[in-house]
Amino acid sequence: MPRRYLLSVLFFALAVILVPDQQVVLAQKKAPEVIAPPPQAPTLTAPAGIAAKVGQTTELILTGTNLSEPTAVFVGAPLKATIAKAAKGDDATRVRVSIAVPKDAPIGLYPIRVATKAGISNVRPLVVDDLPEVKDAADNTTKDLAQPLTVPCAVTGKIDVESADFFKVPVKAGQTLTFEVLGRRLGSPLDPLIVLHDAKTKRELISLYADDTPGLQSDARLTHHFKEPGEILIEVRDTTYRGGAAYTYRLRVGEFPGATTAYPLAVQRGQAASIGFSGLGGDLIPPVKLTAPRDPSLTAMYVAPRLPQGVSGWPVPVRLSDDPETVEKEPNNDAAKANPISVPGGISARFGTPNDLDYFKFPAKKGDKLALTALAYEINAPTEVLLRVVDEKGKELAKSNPTQPAVKAEFTAPADGTYFAVCEHLNYLSGPNEVYHLSIRPVTADFELTLPVDNFEVSATTGTAVLATNITRLNGFNGPIELRIAGDPAFSGRVILPADATTGYVPLKVKPGTPPGAYAIRVEGMAKVGDKEITRSATTLELVKTAFAALTNPPLEFVGQAAVGVTEKPPFALIVTADPANVEKGKPATLVIEARRNGYDGEITIAAPTIPNVTVTAKPIAKGATKGEATATVAAAGAIPIVLKATAKVGGKDYVVLTEPLTLTITDTKAAEPKKDTPKPKAKK
Repeated sequence: MPRRYLLSVLFFALAVILVPDQQVVLAQKKAPEVIAPPPQAPTLTAPAGIAAKVGQTTELILTGTNLSEPTAVFVGAPLKATIAKAAKGDDATRVRVSIAVPKDAPIGLYPIRVATKAGISNVRPLVVDDLPEVKDAADNTTKDLAQPLTVPCAVTGKIDVESADFFKVPVKAGQTLTFEVLGRRLGSPLDPLIVLHDAKTKRELISLYADDTPGLQSDARLTHHFKEPGEILIEVRDTTYRGGAAYTYRLRVGEFPGATTAYPLAVQRGQAASIGFSGLGGDLIPPVKLTAPRDPSLTAMYVAPRLPQGVSGWPVPVRLSDDPETVEKEPNNDAAKANPISVPGGISARFGTPNDLDYFKFPAKKGDKLALTALAYEINAPTEVLLRVVDEKGKELAKSNPTQPAVKAEFTAPADGTYFAVCEHLNYLSGPNEVYHLSIRPVTADFELTLPVDNFEVSATTGTAVLATNITRLNGFNGPIELRIAGDPAFSGRVILPADATTGYVPLKVKPGTPPGAYAIRVEGMAKVGDKEITRSATTLELVKTAFAALTNPPLEFVGQAAVGVTEKPPFALIVTADPANVEKGKPATLVIEARRNGYDGEITIAAPTIPNVTVTAKPIAKGATKGEATATVAAAGAIPIVLKATAKVGGKDYVVLTEPLTLTITDTKAAEPKKDTPKPKAKK
């Protein structure tokens, strides 16, 4: 049985001071609140599998909530998207968009979001394909009503409960066809199954069946060479006959290759590479020559396998690395023939023959602590790797644990010398599919950044928003970290977190005059570790997993990017000041609230997100009033951020605004008092 991955639940804190650029920010370590988009923001519930074709302009209907008054559609480059003219019957639950796809656009998945006057939506996947698009028939749920298809083609369909969809295709003598269903990889809960039937007899072709194809994350793919001409029925259903509105899929049929992974599996940034493919018929697919991008925010690039004069197979990822990358050269079945690998560095390898042992050698000095990692399931390869580290005499120094999801071994070099990584297949399998990637890196102080939410709203007229960021410190790193906004030049912001901070808020400032719409940004962290400056981009991995229905390995091109919706002037905004800003610990500080109204004249309720050691009390700002007050009592000394949350009913709908953090300086007079000398007791006579 393959290893299973456990999804961790992340909790994020709301407690950090935002101060001018060069000042240090204090961050609290506890997580009092889970961040959620404001209720006025739009949401997309469009089913997985919405698609556009290469070289064409396609009109799509996106469904969701709060979609009235759309201002822009965000899609990944090089696609161009515009809001289409609304049709009769359109309302806040649907919006029409027009997607223009250039002729040279790579096929694959692209992020799509909708911005409105009130905010920006969550992300959904948009399929871009070069196959002719066919609309799924509504009544093709029996063999007798199978929908005729012309090869090649792609169909976007939906499976109902206790049901299946049937399609009919002609096949030629000597023709090799691939049938592939994308379900889980598009964020659908469907666990698809493909069964082929003889169209004449309606009998199942027992050997032509696909379920949980290795490398496809429970999706299905079947490739078959037909010796005789005829007609074939394709049955698509859920393995346990589940179904419903969310159980969408994309069926691709054609003479295209079914590559499982790229090979090599990783390329160093900025380096030229020739990318081949592994999997069924991978040796027949011409390699793709490319130069890896240098952009540090990109985790992977995607390449599509394609036969000469054919259509493209579904693209596979090539990971991008900061370290030198090589490819295994056989034979390397013993230490004398070991392939060299740099430290840090990586190598792509394959168990090509039965009982294949792969040896890799690397230098280390006494006291060097190194981590060796083998990736397989993480890169959609079916390979089960056992990893060992041995010295020149063959003595085992470290070994991966087969019961753990990660294939990893760490060791500290006992002496200067050459060491060996020895890899073998846990199940003694071999073949073109059994590929893996081995990396070796020093175990050094480091950090990782994650975002608890990836869509934000900011008004060009009122100025700023705040981006929460979570910091995971690795291997003892406890130094300061500078967080900054990167990406679109219309946005800026930076903040410095002190040593040991595990959460932080980055101020997001929008350039005046930026038009309403949707924009892409990212959060970067910079720190000095030893004598090196390192930069890390914040990941949205857990959020992307959620968007893809808990997919274990979601598409890497969706990870690492956040979106900002620039809105028009909001119905109201709050400006908060303190009188005074310096307060003694445990005593209430008076907060003066100014309500700047923009057409909204109703009551505004004031509350506060949960902040450690802070208690806020406030009365609502009455209808028509522009002034209010609150008190904040702080049970800790230091510079403490205060954030207020304003809620109101605007147009009959809930509306939420968070104020910019206000920093209170809390003093502890008792702690500052000098200690009185305690008289020493007199010695007894």
